[in-house]
Amino acid sequence: MSPRITRANSRNALLNEKAPAVPYFLRSRVPLGNASNLIGPNKGADIPKKVRTARLKKDNTAPKAHPAEKDENTSFPCETVKHLVTHTPEIETFSLDSEEPQKQGSAPQAFSSLLLDIQDVDSADAVDAQMCSEYVQDIYNYLRQLEVTMAIRPCYLEGQEVSGVMRAVAIDWLMQVQREFKLRQETLFMTVNIIDSFLQNNPLPKKHLQLVCVTAMLIASKYEEIYPPTVGDFAFVTDSAYTGGDISRMERIILKKLDYSLGRPVPVHFLQRACKVGQASEREHELATFLMELAVLDYEMVHVTPSCIAAAAFAASRRILGPGEWSPVLQHYTGYEEETLAPVMQGIVRMLEKVTKGCKLQEIKRKYTKVSSSVCRAGSKDFSSEHVAKLVD
Repeated sequence: MSPRITRANSRNALLNEKAPAVPYFLRSRVPLGNASNLIGPNKGADIPKKVRTARLKKDNTAPKAHPAEKDENTSFPCETVKHLVTHTPEIETFSLDSEEPQKQGSAPQAFSSLLLDIQDVDSADAVDAQMCSEYVQDIYNYLRQLEVTMAIRPCYLEGQEVSGVMRAVAIDWLMQVQREFKLRQETLFMTVNIIDSFLQNNPLPKKHLQLVCVTAMLIASKYEEIYPPTVGDFAFVTDSAYTGGDISRMERIILKKLDYSLGRPVPVHFLQRACKVGQASEREHELATFLMELAVLDYEMVHVTPSCIAAAAFAASRRILGPGEWSPVLQHYTGYEEETLAPVMQGIVRMLEKVTKGCKLQEIKRKYTKVSSSVCRAGSKDFSSEHVAKLVD
């Protein structure tokens, strides 16, 4: 008759190198919570008592070796803890600029404070978690990488039925749709991004240009608006030239052609940063916003990155409304020198001169009248295109 299987016999059989392995179902069960109650010959062995008592020692002396530990085929679920970790009641955090711990009571340090000889524009927002002052620089660096990755080719309409003039007229009409539906400005700029990204790789007959425009605004509205207009609303603004089914089919086509990549930054994101750094007034922000809309109408500036358009529009507004110079702080946070922005500013001025000389862009002319009158009432000496050209040149 075979000897009775006990817990001690199964442990000794596992620790013995020459003894055959005992099946798991023959081993006696161990108390709940023991780490050795696992499947496998090595994991089933209990930890010797000497090793367990050595874990509770506070001194740094190494525990005595157990005979079972010398067995090469024996492994334990965890290694022996040699030092106990002592916890202090004070919670310590680490700052980015030094390895020394700082107390929890102090406010977090803004990332831009690590920069030398540059004014920290994010220090006042360190206690506001929604401002993301710790990694605001990383956010804008990522946006600049996206605008390069998702760039628009210059003169991409060459050889197509759609021309740059048709594109400008279509965008001007979209500005009217934006005003009627009271959409955000981010929706308008994202619509232009979708149109340019789609047309540069997909030649389109000019009879379908309006369909692509309203479909792009529908996609942008779903992306930016809380309550976007319906498909029927966009079909209505086309004067029933297209049905809701046509718009839905074109929506699927655009999304597939763009591979659902709609995250290209818009100039509004970079203008907000520039206005904060430059401590812009309400007039400067309003004028810079208008100049950005002028820039997106110009087909010759489709390849200019959104960050460059925003910086050039803000620099031009400072030049128009006063002796606003491009400071080193603005140069650092925007990443552009004033000499680099000069060609873009001149392009914006050329577009402004076209608007004032009586072009077919009706909506931008209405906005031009509104902005120019508000700026003149606010105390600007002159807002004519000739005055702007002299300031930029």
